[in-house]
Amino acid sequence: MLRPSSMRIGLMRHFPVTEPLPKGWLTEGDLAKWRQRYDAAEVVVGPYDLGGVEWKSCLSSDLSRAASTAAHVFSGRIFYTSLLREPELGTFNTGRLRLPLLLWKWFIRLAWAAGFESQKAKRDEFRSHVSTMADQLEERTEDTLVVCHAVMMLFLSQELERRGYNGPKLKVARHAVTYVYER
Repeated sequence: MLRPSSMRIGLMRHFPVTEPLPKGWLTEGDLAKWRQRYDAAEVVVGPYDLGGVEWKSCLSSDLSRAASTAAHVFSGRIFYTSLLREPELGTFNTGRLRLPLLLWKWFIRLAWAAGFESQKAKRDEFRSHVSTMADQLEERTEDTLVVCHAVMMLFLSQELERRGYNGPKLKVARHAVTYVYER
């Protein structure tokens, strides 16, 4: 079946959550504990923007913050998948090294970009998820809303762009705002 040329894909980041960003100097273990709390945190339901599109279908990350957001913003059947999760991180084994969150973010980005052995498998697995998800989206024939997470949205938007879709250039997606891509 041919895909209509006007089929749209909307990428939406979940609602904000109740777990604040960590402050101060953190070890890798502190960061991992914070991420567990963040993954389990409740969403703060608020206003949302569907990008002016009446979405016909919805895919969502199976993590609770995205799943809860999808249930609030979409009234039809929602398909949940682990392919839309944020990337997992390998263990850095940095011991008692303490860094502020901003430096951890840069350290993680550098480790991914440079293909550090501790991160390479997780990075490659995540890239595979992005590609598989883009393949699945291209097979769809109706306007589809995708509710997921900031990093997934960044990589998925780049993959859609590589495949000929037009849409906004993402850096850090805003919560509960839909970014529309079409070709």
